[in-house]
Amino acid sequence: MAKGRIFGIKKSTVLRTATLLFFLMFLAYIFISVFWIKIPSLWFFGFCIFVGGIELIKSALFKYDSCLYLGTLLFGIGIAGHVFLLTNTAIYAPYYLSLAIMLASVTTYVFSGQKFHLIIAFSTLYVALFCLLYTKNLINLSILIAFLVPFLLLLLLEILVICFRKK
Repeated sequence: MAKGRIFGIKKSTVLRTATLLFFLMFLAYIFISVFWIKIPSLWFFGFCIFVGGIELIKSALFKYDSCLYLGTLLFGIGIAGHVFLLTNTAIYAPYYLSLAIMLASVTTYVFSGQKFHLIIAFSTLYVALFCLLYTKNLINLSILIAFLVPFLLLLLLEILVICFRKK
């Protein structure tokens, strides 16, 4: 079997076919979300799901970890958008989106082994947890700032150390 083929079909042809299929499904989805479900703002989250699916296919075909991250992130954002719009829990949208970021980072870490993505996942969890505590009035703004500012400064320092260590 040739390296650039799957079942005798070129990988780029598989990707183009999948993209065309996803585009047609997206057009049908827009029609359904506007005229049947009657939530026009779902189109954006549907777009995220379909583009995320294309990126995941590209990642699987060509072994791109950046496509894996982007695809998982967009797919997660699309699912999160559907959840908070269809369940009428838009007040928790930032936490659903934070979960999408964490899922994308952990998935990329598992498949690529890059520790940076694990740092991003735990950092997002930490920030989302303290923001949720603040939203629920369990901590006040000064406590939120006292925990987040030093953490974000340490995170920035860690990212700079990782970047300069690679050079």
